Amino acid sequence: MKPVILAYESGNYAQAAIDLEPLLADRRDSEKDRTLYELEAGAVYAAAGDIPRSIEAFGAADERMWEYLDDAPEVRVSEQAAAILTNQTIIRYTGRPYDRIMCTTYQALNHLESGNLDAAGVSLRRALEWQRDATEKYAAEIEALEEKANETSTGEGYDANAAAEDPAVKGGLESAYGPIRDMQGYSNFAVPYSTYLQALQFQWTGRTEALGQATVAFRQVAGMLPEADRAHAEEDARIAEAAAAGAAIPPTVHVIVESGMGPWLDEFRLDIPLFIRQVPYVGVNFPVLKFKDGAPSSFTVRAGSFSAQSSVLTDMDRVVADDFNRRLPAIITMTIVSSATKALATYAAQQAFADQNRDMAWVAAIAGAVYQIGTNSADQRIWLTLPKQVLYARVAAPADGAVEIELGDGQRIGPIATESNGQTIVHVRIPKSGVPAVVRTIRRPSSQ
Repeated sequence: MKPVILAYESGNYAQAAIDLEPLLADRRDSEKDRTLYELEAGAVYAAAGDIPRSIEAFGAADERMWEYLDDAPEVRVSEQAAAILTNQTIIRYTGRPYDRIMCTTYQALNHLESGNLDAAGVSLRRALEWQRDATEKYAAEIEALEEKANETSTGEGYDANAAAEDPAVKGGLESAYGPIRDMQGYSNFAVPYSTYLQALQFQWTGRTEALGQATVAFRQVAGMLPEADRAHAEEDARIAEAAAAGAAIPPTVHVIVESGMGPWLDEFRLDIPLFIRQVPYVGVNFPVLKFKDGAPSSFTVRAGSFSAQSSVLTDMDRVVADDFNRRLPAIITMTIVSSATKALATYAAQQAFADQNRDMAWVAAIAGAVYQIGTNSADQRIWLTLPKQVLYARVAAPADGAVEIELGDGQRIGPIATESNGQTIVHVRIPKSGVPAVVRTIRRPSSQ
């Protein structure tokens, strides 16, 4: 993905789509990584302006992840547990809860741009189903995975918990993970961005019962956000509530800016104890979450003589970090168990051959070392084209049908044509300060 991300971050979205093609050609037959590449393709194609291909890619990713909706935690964990003695990178990537929610949220955005409110509603209901699924099962899934890792450790005669409590290991883990341990997402796996789009979709249908649902959804968004970021959602809720009682919805422009690039995964090495004199320690690679800066953190939208300041709708860094923190105890246990049991197996094979044939002992040692090196890598798979933050604002639609956006870094976008007597969503994707932004103008279908 490196050339894809370099092109994407520089604002060369067409080149990013071109650079992605070999990966899709190579990986579409790979069960292991296909879902992740389809997610990346959906985002890249949308940025490149190819909405039909974006819909196709997100649809493929969604269908592959949807297979796991009704699985019990013990079913979901079986493949991951089977990989403990090899490497987590060999298992099929089935998506994190936020992957699943954001996939269907982006698909809804595509359908809104295509004028298909009903299809957008279906996608957003899927996002809600994924949120409920995570709330009901994710904690149990993670707990089951950690238990399975501990069972494997016990079966191999190795104390993973004692290794994790080793002062050097404990200090190394705290140094790497301490800065992110307190990062929390939103309640019950919610992504405010998704709920906000759902509220707009309800509102745009114009149906009385849907306007009531829009009111509730806007209020839910406001409740998820800090007080300083609630004003726009609260105003939307008041308008939806009045519309449900028969009032007209005033012409409005909703501006959504996806800014920056989401987190990525790196790896770092620690030596863990094996508790045997001949081979006291073995090197282990752990995954660690890293964050990117250098993107606008605010904007101002101007419409005629009026202007509005942005607020944060969703902090995606928090969403991703929260998921990582939930999985972190299991990640640590699995990583320690996997590396330690492979090292102990190599040592045992070497000792067994040493009693019979010294040359074969060296062969066993070399083979074991190659096996350990080949499988001792952290799972660094993550959806890289997600934004760092989602910012939002609302402003009364201007009579001249045009708005301008000034990003917090001084970059100006516009004028952007909008509806003067209707509802418009202006969606902006800006991965890095100073690069060309992608602007999508989504108008409420005239039939609504």
